[in-house]
Amino acid sequence: MDPQHYWRALVRSWPLVVVLAIVGAIGSWGWSQTQPDSYRATSSVFVAAAEGASPTELLQGSTYTQNLVQSYTRLATTSAVLGPVIADLDLDTTPARLARQITAENPLNTVIIDVAVVDGDAVQAATVANAVTASLTEQARRLSPENSTGVSTLSVTPVATATAPQSPVGPNRRLITLTGLVAGGALGVALALLRSVLDTRLRSAREVDELRLAPVLGSISRRPLGQNALAVDPRGVASDDFRRVRAQIQFADVDAAVRSITLSSSSAHDEGGRAPLALDLALAFAEQGLSVLIVDADLRGPGLASVAAVSDEVGLTDVVLGRRELAEAVVEWREGVDLLPSGEVPPNPSPVISSAATAELLEAARDAYDVVVVDAPPVVSSSDALELGRMTDGVVLVTTVGRSLRRDLVQAVDELQAVQVPIVGIVLDGVRAGKARTATAATPSRPAPSPAELRRRERALTADQAAASSAQAGDEPVSSADDGARASVRGRGKARPSGAGS
Repeated sequence: MDPQHYWRALVRSWPLVVVLAIVGAIGSWGWSQTQPDSYRATSSVFVAAAEGASPTELLQGSTYTQNLVQSYTRLATTSAVLGPVIADLDLDTTPARLARQITAENPLNTVIIDVAVVDGDAVQAATVANAVTASLTEQARRLSPENSTGVSTLSVTPVATATAPQSPVGPNRRLITLTGLVAGGALGVALALLRSVLDTRLRSAREVDELRLAPVLGSISRRPLGQNALAVDPRGVASDDFRRVRAQIQFADVDAAVRSITLSSSSAHDEGGRAPLALDLALAFAEQGLSVLIVDADLRGPGLASVAAVSDEVGLTDVVLGRRELAEAVVEWREGVDLLPSGEVPPNPSPVISSAATAELLEAARDAYDVVVVDAPPVVSSSDALELGRMTDGVVLVTTVGRSLRRDLVQAVDELQAVQVPIVGIVLDGVRAGKARTATAATPSRPAPSPAELRRRERALTADQAAASSAQAGDEPVSSADDGARASVRGRGKARPSGAGS
């Protein structure tokens, strides 16, 4: 996966990242409110060597003091110093627990020891800090060596007395809240990236295009279940999407027009939406005045007949087995669109689909209709789509956004390419339409004419054409070439097989 994939995963999951960041901030802020305030009080002692009689003795004493001051810093948190403090102040604690509240530090290049005490009570913190320095002074004097006159060689003197602090030093609620915010956001980012790795469902046409498997013919917007977009809302977004896909199929091959396609899906997850898509795609072709035949060759699924609300008692299997002619089995579904149902479903559909009789049927349908759309089972579920793809001009794979898996689409394309079946392209179904595009496509620039207005315009156009023909007949003779042109216009488009719709 490239960095753009991860970036899109973060953009797609930004609500999760924001929510977890907010939850982390609120949780850490709430926890910080339960923590008591703490106060810090500091006192200091000065450690010096006893006066020497000469500069050499003074230098030696200074070096000696520098070496001992680190030991006295450690001494401040020992039981030798803290024990008397607990006894003098009557504290209910132990030297080990009290030591956790005390920090003794020696600033660099100094002989000063700073003793800091942190406590929930400001006065108590100052009292303990002063008691520790007093005890440290006493213990340092007791432990320091004496000279020949019995005087201590070191002088430990308190130089700063602790006072009760006015403001607490902790907890740092702002920092805790910020930490929770960052931690929550980081968790959201981690979950978003993990989701992008584990969730291999295809969610956009860009993801399909990045696989570089086959051309993406277009995306079909979401539409109500069980409705044909071109029949219910011909001005809607989904209807315009089908017209785009139709145009892409028509110009998929510049050398030869694509007149028969096998419509299949990459996996069984897409099966439910493929049948309505086939019907709408056929209506899109019929809008151009083309005669279209839909062949229900999915003998393993629910069938197109139930979606189109037609009978499937007679259909493909009857024609393949020789019990009916193609014209007898075809059902007229919409103007310009005929449907060949599946018919009786055999126990083993594979021999029926792969038979020479099926190839002859599709060839006859291609001769009788301008466009033939064959609805086939999913590629990865059976070999029927592979057989039907070889009998038509190519396969159009349908994937459903949020349901189709990346590995299924890759496997379907690999299987088609392995048997050298042409892949016309991929159609992504169930895409959420953008608001701006919805408003543009769904709102016509002018109100649609009523049926009465359409009939009035048709009568006026017919009268004008009749008047023009009469005037032309009176002025000049009509050539045989003109007769042939008019006959060609009247008879444009292929006639359906006799008996269609019977």
